[in-house]
Amino acid sequence: MIVLTTLLIGLLYTNPVAFVLLVAAGVLVWLWLRYHFKHWQRESVPGPKPSLLFGNLTSSLFMKKHIAEVADEWYNEFYNEPFIGYYKIFKPSVLIRDPELIKTVLGKDQSCFSANDFAFNEKTDPLLAHNPFLVEGERWRKARQLLTPLYTGAKMKQLFPVMNQVCDQFVEYIGRQQGKDLEAKSISAAYTTQNVAGCAFSLDAECFENPNSEWRVMGKKVFQPSFLAGVQMILTLFVPVVGQYIPVRFVPTEVDAWFRNLISKLLEERKVKKPEREDQLQALLNSKTDLTVEQIAGHALAFFTEGFETSSTGLSFALYHLANNPDVQDKLYREIDSSLTENANILSYDVLQKMDYLDWVLQESLRMTPPAAVMQKLCTKNYVLKRKVDGKDIGNMIPEGTTILIPIMAVHMDPKYYPEPKKFRPERFSPEEKSERTQFVHFPFSEGPRMCLGMRFAQTQIKLALLRLVQNYKIRISSNHKPFQLDRRAFLVQAKDGLVLNFEKR
Repeated sequence: MIVLTTLLIGLLYTNPVAFVLLVAAGVLVWLWLRYHFKHWQRESVPGPKPSLLFGNLTSSLFMKKHIAEVADEWYNEFYNEPFIGYYKIFKPSVLIRDPELIKTVLGKDQSCFSANDFAFNEKTDPLLAHNPFLVEGERWRKARQLLTPLYTGAKMKQLFPVMNQVCDQFVEYIGRQQGKDLEAKSISAAYTTQNVAGCAFSLDAECFENPNSEWRVMGKKVFQPSFLAGVQMILTLFVPVVGQYIPVRFVPTEVDAWFRNLISKLLEERKVKKPEREDQLQALLNSKTDLTVEQIAGHALAFFTEGFETSSTGLSFALYHLANNPDVQDKLYREIDSSLTENANILSYDVLQKMDYLDWVLQESLRMTPPAAVMQKLCTKNYVLKRKVDGKDIGNMIPEGTTILIPIMAVHMDPKYYPEPKKFRPERFSPEEKSERTQFVHFPFSEGPRMCLGMRFAQTQIKLALLRLVQNYKIRISSNHKPFQLDRRAFLVQAKDGLVLNFEKR
């Protein structure tokens, strides 16, 4: 400030005209900013007070708070409002609180919010141009139509023996680590990576034998939290225009090259001999769609990244919650033992699906710690958001291009819908309790036409791993575990200091 003042004084004496013009320009910019940041005030839409430089995201931009923490503060500050206005840097944006409005945005009027607000540069990240989560319009419809058959219940049944074999390896791996501290996210990622390699590509990723497995190394390069990765994610999420002019890669060059090479080799091998069973890659190749090598690689990369990362997050927190709640763990063990006894100790996909309490445990874990704490949609058509003011219906025009923030974790932790929300209680998801609860207050995989395509695959591999681990081990919190804190460098929900557990043979 002292340097700036000195320069201005110097300019005043050396070039008074330039000084006057500079001050006038500064005043005009200041007046414009003041006017711009009163947009929601002019619309009579409540919301947090913005700063003139970063809108309402200063703490997230500088990684002082996770976006989930910021959204939770707004959610509770404006508790009686169906939606609020905030500023994504300079861009007027909306946070939606009301379940009925969330239902409308994700379901009934999904055509007006058909894109996820996740900017990437197609020239920099060409493989992501085939990811159904990221693309929109006709490309999204084609990708969805092509990939949906790969995640049906029938396909999960077909892949179930592979998953169970991977679980055999997982159980043995944990057995070799008894007495040691194990970080839940790390072991969960090893399992889901091994499982995806087997189910999608019929390959052994060697995740349990080789700590430096190429698959794990490449997966970490994409998702491992770091300061640089945090900056990259912030630019992608909050300053998307930067991504159009500065080459900020989401998929590192090394990972892109490794994956293209992997797919090229597999395609050459399968021209000579198809795999013994139809994995997800082969199912894609068997479709009647004429795909380029790059399109196949792009879809295959989606199998890999989406199959292992969010599932490993979901599994790690489910293990953590079970370790924190031994009574729940004991009840789950009894259900597993009883179900297997009734089925002659034969574990199948159908038997897994019939274990109600196991499903409730997973859903409660996903409620408290969903892999994605917030969801960002993009308004793709002008839309009127409605609310009541003094008993009257008021409409606010939301122009095309507006970001719509849905605070998943804040809704999941609202005591209005879930009394004692910090208490882990799987019975919340019993049919009786669900029937008494407001709809659209639990959506860890989103909802509507753009809900997570791999949801069935994710839940199957997580539930199977929970079953096999609880069946064989008692899971405990390590004495070296530190209290849970959100890692502010990561977009997904992750523990800053890890989730440190011990496993004891039953």
